Amino acid sequence: MKILIVDDEVISRKILVKNMEALGECVAVDDAQKGLAQIELAVKKSHPFDLVTLDVSMPGMDGKQLLQRIRKREVAAKIPRAERVKVIMVTARMNMTTIKECIKIGCNGYLSKPVSKYQLFENLEKMGFDVPVLQKETDQIDHTGVVTDIIQRFYKGKINLPVFPHIVKEVQACLGGDTPSIEEIAIIVEKDIVIASKLISIANSPLYKGVDTVNSLNAALLRLGMKATQGVISAVAAKSMFASENLSLKQLLENLWMHSFATACLGKRLGEELKIKNTENLFLMGIIHDIGKMLLMKAVVDLFPEAPVETPDIQRAIHEIHTTFGAVLLKKLRFSDAFIQVAEFHHWNTYPKGTDPELMIINLADFLAHEIGFSTADFESCQSASETQEEQLARITSLPSFQLLGLELDKVLEICDEISSTVKESARAF
Repeated sequence: MKILIVDDEVISRKILVKNMEALGECVAVDDAQKGLAQIELAVKKSHPFDLVTLDVSMPGMDGKQLLQRIRKREVAAKIPRAERVKVIMVTARMNMTTIKECIKIGCNGYLSKPVSKYQLFENLEKMGFDVPVLQKETDQIDHTGVVTDIIQRFYKGKINLPVFPHIVKEVQACLGGDTPSIEEIAIIVEKDIVIASKLISIANSPLYKGVDTVNSLNAALLRLGMKATQGVISAVAAKSMFASENLSLKQLLENLWMHSFATACLGKRLGEELKIKNTENLFLMGIIHDIGKMLLMKAVVDLFPEAPVETPDIQRAIHEIHTTFGAVLLKKLRFSDAFIQVAEFHHWNTYPKGTDPELMIINLADFLAHEIGFSTADFESCQSASETQEEQLARITSLPSFQLLGLELDKVLEICDEISSTVKESARAF
């Protein structure tokens, strides 16, 4: 059996390869164009694929478009229907309209992320593939089942959503007025002693520190400026969500906060280098880009206390779905489209022309945060113990976001050194 896996998310590809490598030869690629090239190459060698799995959502040509190309090629080659390659669509968002469109085009089945071996083998068996019974029986719906159950509850409105403090909305409303002033913002902020004191602490942190130390709320607001104040208040509010009394979850959330904060600081600094107008937006985008992961981990602990949330299997299942989950969550929280796109697409490995620079900046910042040591899990880091400095630099310069943004490598490395110390000194101020 010859299998082609097309998925832009590296963790999803690894999971599918691991689940199917015992069934035959697996080829895994990260975009649709490479997938199409592999299909055409296999046909030329007279050894076509028996099974293709296609991620529905991919940059450039998506899974549905690639499915159309596959079926059109088969029709043009007059390949009998019974001999055509079996195609399974893989989706993180169970959009039945899209699934029905794919079925109409000619897919043979679909899987929802996080993909379990049981779910996969059940589909393969229905398509007529010989699936070892032993492998089916030994796979229990455990970590993937836990995450799938949470997602189903979420879409049914049975998961409590995080609530931003009312002060965030008040400040947003004030800044959206005709003539907002520092004095008006101060009147709003001083109602919340915790946030007020944190604003003073943040204004004195390396992230915003000036020559003198500020000791009052008004002085802190003047240093931060009105745009930065809005972002900082939202970030402080978001930080409150990275807390738990569960010891295992507490450590995971602390690691996630440090990664998010590092991504935010890197994003802001990269934005400054690129002369992006509102770098405070980039800062907040970095803070909330992994919000789906935070809520999923909390839900695992709340709803399935017997399931150890820190295990690699559960963390991989969460990682596989967190971008789509985060995007839906931000939509429910009424964030703008720019923030929603960052949550959903910050792990894409290619970006089409016309992509918002903010999205590519957060993609690069997220990658660099792992590079400078702020990772949430070992499997998310691309580094290896035997990696040379040249190999590390090559990975950075090969990133499409790095290339499209037109940054100089020396400047990026300088920013990484600068932010590495800033994060350690400033993160706790929030």
